[in-house]
Amino acid sequence: MTLLAYLPEVEAIVTIAIVAAVGYFLSRWAVKRLQARGAAPSSVRGVRVTISVLSILIAGAIIGSLIGPINFVSGLTLSAFVGLAVTLALQTTLANVIAGFILLQDRMLRLNDTITIGGVTGKVVQIGLVTVWLRLEDGSVASVSNSSLLSGPVINRSAANRLKGEY
Repeated sequence: MTLLAYLPEVEAIVTIAIVAAVGYFLSRWAVKRLQARGAAPSSVRGVRVTISVLSILIAGAIIGSLIGPINFVSGLTLSAFVGLAVTLALQTTLANVIAGFILLQDRMLRLNDTITIGGVTGKVVQIGLVTVWLRLEDGSVASVSNSSLLSGPVINRSAANRLKGEY
């Protein structure tokens, strides 16, 4: 057999390598530009993840087009396995994100509220989709997952006046 017999596979590998390299260098360039402008670390991380995911999706589309179509049942099975793997891998993160939306909807927490959870008392300095950051009395910062806040007893020492008459 000659190398020409494996041309579609070689072409796919070379194309994937090029897409991966472009994605990598684009990601590094964007991160440096954002950091130079003083962007928040969460924004920088979001851009890096977005560029990486887009590179992977483009590489997958190229693989599919170069290697050839797959039948419906094989595609459905593959997507089921990928969906299951992603769901299992992101189970904790998804639980924290859903808990974050519930906490925001309930209006239980706001910035600068003083709360106690699990024996830790602090002032809320950041409310995110996955975690809430507390500044403790000694000046250190504690990160508490949103699912812990939702499931555990939380004592909000600042909400009494704000929620007066509602509960």
